[in-house]
Amino acid sequence: MPNKKKGTIALPLEKDEIIKDYRIAYQSRQVSLIGRREVLSGKAKFGIFGDGKEIAQLAIARAFQKGDWRSGYYRDQTWMFMLGVMSIQEFFAQLYAHGDVTYDPASAGRQMNAHFASRNLYPNGTWRPQTQMYNTASDISPTAAQMPRAVGFAYASVIYRNIKELQDQKDFSNNGNEIAFGTIGNASTSEGMFWEAVNAIGVLKAPAILTIYDDGYGISVPNQFQMVKENIGALLKGFERDPFTPPDKVQNGYDHYTVRAWDYPALVETYLTAAEVAREYHIPSLVHVIDVTQPQGHSTSGSHERYKTPERLKWEEEFDGLKKMRAWMITNRVISAPELDSVEKADYAAVEGFRKAAWDAYLSPITEERNQVLDILDEIAPTSNHVYELRLIRDRLATLPSYSRRDIHTIVHEALRLLRDESHPTKQVLIQWKHENDKVNLERYGSHLYSGTALKVDEVKPVYADSSPTMFGFEVVNAAFDAALGRDPRLIAFGEDVGKLGDVNQGFKGMQEKYGAMRVTDTGIREATILGQAIGMAMRGLRPIAEIQYLDYVLYALQIMSDDLASLHWRTAGGQKAPVIVRTRGHRLEGVWHSGSPMSGILSLVRGMYVLVPRDMTHAAGFYNTLLKSDEPAIVVEVLNGYRVKERLPKNIGEITLPLGVPEVIRDGKDVTIVTYGACCRVVLDAADKLSKVGIDVEVIDVQSLMPFDIHGEIVESLKKTNRILFVDEDVPGGTTAYMMQEVIEKQGGYFHLDSPARTLSAKAHRPAYGSDGDYWSKPNAETIFDAVYEMMNEVDPTAYPKFD
Repeated sequence: MPNKKKGTIALPLEKDEIIKDYRIAYQSRQVSLIGRREVLSGKAKFGIFGDGKEIAQLAIARAFQKGDWRSGYYRDQTWMFMLGVMSIQEFFAQLYAHGDVTYDPASAGRQMNAHFASRNLYPNGTWRPQTQMYNTASDISPTAAQMPRAVGFAYASVIYRNIKELQDQKDFSNNGNEIAFGTIGNASTSEGMFWEAVNAIGVLKAPAILTIYDDGYGISVPNQFQMVKENIGALLKGFERDPFTPPDKVQNGYDHYTVRAWDYPALVETYLTAAEVAREYHIPSLVHVIDVTQPQGHSTSGSHERYKTPERLKWEEEFDGLKKMRAWMITNRVISAPELDSVEKADYAAVEGFRKAAWDAYLSPITEERNQVLDILDEIAPTSNHVYELRLIRDRLATLPSYSRRDIHTIVHEALRLLRDESHPTKQVLIQWKHENDKVNLERYGSHLYSGTALKVDEVKPVYADSSPTMFGFEVVNAAFDAALGRDPRLIAFGEDVGKLGDVNQGFKGMQEKYGAMRVTDTGIREATILGQAIGMAMRGLRPIAEIQYLDYVLYALQIMSDDLASLHWRTAGGQKAPVIVRTRGHRLEGVWHSGSPMSGILSLVRGMYVLVPRDMTHAAGFYNTLLKSDEPAIVVEVLNGYRVKERLPKNIGEITLPLGVPEVIRDGKDVTIVTYGACCRVVLDAADKLSKVGIDVEVIDVQSLMPFDIHGEIVESLKKTNRILFVDEDVPGGTTAYMMQEVIEKQGGYFHLDSPARTLSAKAHRPAYGSDGDYWSKPNAETIFDAVYEMMNEVDPTAYPKFD
């Protein structure tokens, strides 16, 4: 069959290519069907599959090139199989939760099935050449959360094409020709993150192809409850550019396509056309794939027969993409029906073979561990006082029809409970087996939360000369950013008001004029995609500083920060990283909306990132320099009222580095230790001065970084001296002060050195009220800190420290 052409696009419709495509789609369908069976039989816990979307993904894969990036979701298996990003055996290994990166390279058993990821890092944590790979970002399940990072994947191509100093970064880009491919289901387009991302990509004129698979439902909820007009394509028309304007004429907007999920030739033509325009002209495309079926329903957690009408189910059977492509191939004499029957039979057997190999590889080491425990129990039982009970639990383990490591360890724990009052010599063998395997499994499922590179950066202290000028805090951090931008062209700073204005507090003042609008950039008000933009850019080898204007506004981006950025290195078992620096500011500005302190929420939700709270701009500069020498994500919370406070400018502002997890004693004392951070440091020092006038000598410690927290246990050394401790901050009661107390009193064993109960002093449970008076009675102040410490000393010696109010 000759190639069919439209413009410059040659459709790949040679017979052997069509047959190859169909076979991949057919195998993918069998993976879905067999995968569901494995879940329902109990071998796997949960299954979600891409059945019904196979034909569209064949076309996407044909347009996808090495160097491109996918930011998709858990329906894209056919696409991944076609490119070899994940094999069928690896798919089943992930379904079974095989906790070995050799078998599940996407997540080492940490993510449920159909969560794809390319391994973009070598084992030592350095980058593999992305332009030689099919790149796919590690999938996440929260709906539409894959969209914000697509902004960054696409925008990185704009950066690489337009910044001449980056033209030699051939491992990351070939002149910015790479496309970000995003996929999403129709119902998830109801999420605000989708609209924010679509808008941002359009504004940035970034090369992306966004596909919406439209099967008419969001689990059981039809489109009539999802969107106006029941048609996402119609709603997206407003983003469309003039289709009659040639692509080489600069114009905002998207090319817009609507194509049926079962029309193989049209799908191939659509995606090749969209990719050609996006790759060359950086014009993004929206592809609305309609008439999508979902033969097995949403997932193994339910049946679509419960909510789809008989008419709809009949239609889905008739318009199944695999069935339609098969008929099209036979009609066009690509292959005969008997030949197809033979091919399908072989492909089904191949898929079953891959499944069996995956299951055997998963079960084999677990079986070996089970047998080790059975042998140990056989040795212990005959001479134990609990011979009968031990044999019962031994036989229970031996006869389990399917078993996991959890089952084995439950049995071991039960056996050790029985043996707690015996000194059987072989009991120590069982205890040692348990401890060794617990250690292995803690590493198996807990490794790579951090890479640890930031902790290895050597400290470089500030150097001052007699001539070192005293200047405002914003000028100090500005000088640090100037030095950083000058030494590394990969460093890109962006956020609301960051560009022309230099941010609202002028930390980047003059930097856009000096380094250009591509290096220091304004964005719209879109915190979720500012964060997502940073993730995508960082994963493509850039070093973004993403500014979230105020700490309160971090809440808009916190879901992406938590579910995507913070977990990325962990959920890929070290296969991907995104060294994003989130810059923000907070505390002590008067008013409800710019004075909040959601620090404990941030601490709880961003494990996998560092949380740094410098008390002044020199310390902030040190943290930025440290982070830029490492490859780990972090959030830096600058003190909002510190920009107009005077500081001396170090001679080496561009080189100073501040170690993470190392607190600083900022006032020596012997009676009480006060632990605090950030803006509260100045308030606590004020209180310490007041306390000194009544004979109370306070030691003040600035923790500097909340995560990691005091990695060398320096605070407990202060507590050994004072035997009393107070934790102070502006967060809500039970928030960060409680976190700090646990770190020192529980983890560092500080309770052993207490002569008085450890105390916390936080802000009130409500938001800070407006005005100076509202601030005074909403947050800790010098007087309340004084009172808290004085009360502690009054309990020790009422005569020396009598109550005065």
